[in-house]
Amino acid sequence: MSEVSGFQYSLAIIAVAMIPSFGVMAQPLSLSELQRLSQPVNAALMQRYESNPAAMLFRDSVSLSSFAISGEYDRQDKPVMEQLGDGSDLLGVSAGSYTRLGAERVVWGNASFVTGTYRSVRWTDYIDYNRVAPYVLGDEAGGDLSTRSYRFSGGYACGFSRWTVGVHAAYRAEIAYRNRDPRVKTVVSDIDIALGGGYTVNDHSVIGLNAGVNIYNQNCDLDFYNPLNEINTYTLTGMGTYYRRFMGNANKNSGYSSFGYNIGFQWLPVSGQGFAATIGYTGYRMEQQLRNYNNLTLGYTGNDIIDLGISYRLQFGGGIMIQPTIDGNMFRRKGTENIFGSSAGSSYDRIGSSSPYRFESSHFGLSFPVRFEKGNSSMTLTPDIAYESEKESYADPLRRLGASHVISGFDADFSAVSGKSWLWNLSAGVSYAKADPKEEILTDLEPDTPLGQCVLSNYSMLKADRTAFNVSAGISRPVMNFIVSLRVAYRLTDYIGEGLRHGAAVTLAAEF
Repeated sequence: MSEVSGFQYSLAIIAVAMIPSFGVMAQPLSLSELQRLSQPVNAALMQRYESNPAAMLFRDSVSLSSFAISGEYDRQDKPVMEQLGDGSDLLGVSAGSYTRLGAERVVWGNASFVTGTYRSVRWTDYIDYNRVAPYVLGDEAGGDLSTRSYRFSGGYACGFSRWTVGVHAAYRAEIAYRNRDPRVKTVVSDIDIALGGGYTVNDHSVIGLNAGVNIYNQNCDLDFYNPLNEINTYTLTGMGTYYRRFMGNANKNSGYSSFGYNIGFQWLPVSGQGFAATIGYTGYRMEQQLRNYNNLTLGYTGNDIIDLGISYRLQFGGGIMIQPTIDGNMFRRKGTENIFGSSAGSSYDRIGSSSPYRFESSHFGLSFPVRFEKGNSSMTLTPDIAYESEKESYADPLRRLGASHVISGFDADFSAVSGKSWLWNLSAGVSYAKADPKEEILTDLEPDTPLGQCVLSNYSMLKADRTAFNVSAGISRPVMNFIVSLRVAYRLTDYIGEGLRHGAAVTLAAEF
């Protein structure tokens, strides 16, 4: 697909996503409504409704649609993880709509197209590394990956009596490629389907259950234009280990397939006030397949994810609101490698398996946002503290790495409507993460080799103390039946003693 046709295709998808919003054009969005929707506490609460398509009926009383063009810039003095590169340059166009069709019906849709470059990606010939690791094909040379990504989704919810039902579907397609040896062409398809139900307990609360499935596929073609190159491709198995039997350039086509499922429970307020709680579980098995070896499954991972969130909103006289919030997630990955005996051509007999690889991570945070409102102005102050942990291990040879961080932070957000024609927004935040490295065991790792250096470099970034600072500014103004907004943001992270990471984003949007 050419760049021109790809862009035309993305515009067609975005036009479809905007269809639900056409019925609300007669009632333009006001600046005060946009100000309320963009406040941090409201944006965070609305995300909880999005976990269940049935709960979307109660997400908000206002219809909102948008069209946006955005650019993102990311640079790292030293890669936080070499498999993810040392930065990116991305340009995107997107549209979204949440439209109320009445008191008991709501429809929504989103679509986006993103193109750009992931810089200096090494030791993986795939994208979505955090999803498919550790069983990847990779090489030392690496290089920039060009990408084009299409995403669209939509859903519908309706209520009858005290019951609510909803359905949601999403699709993502992405292609990434490299124009130098090793020349990679990777294609991803990712489908989600979810169903949900809800029951209104009383005038203030609704409970809900949701369930969904995910189907994921990634296919990677590898080619070398220079037949005399000395670039070796490794079948990596985690923490610097690799399957020597399949090392080299004989396998030039491989990929992943997975089937996943998720379930969740919610207790949510009908009006935004009061108690909110969500918990969800996601599980999936990701298989790596070597196409040139008769679709041999070299390894697979079993993955378990638990997410939870609890908050309670209290409104006081004088325009003061508090919303103490607890958020957490836990992730566990178990890697299994198949063992093969004799071969007949490109077919191999599987004679056993072992599960030497483990990865675990967790994050728990407590925040206490306080919002002050007076007239057309709003100020939200949010102190927070969090604990995060990451552990990775391999059984033979024994390797074990890990680190935890205690993170404290403070964010401030200010918005104001002036002259009934302008909406101003300023926000800033700072955080500090203190590291506690775990015992380091790297049996038989060769630190002078490029692969050994990759393991050590990634670990040095993981166990570093870090400080982060972010600032953003936005301005919005009504133009005809639209509100045109310009937002800019900048983030700086200092991995103390290792390097800096800079990130910036610019978004121009029309909302209605």
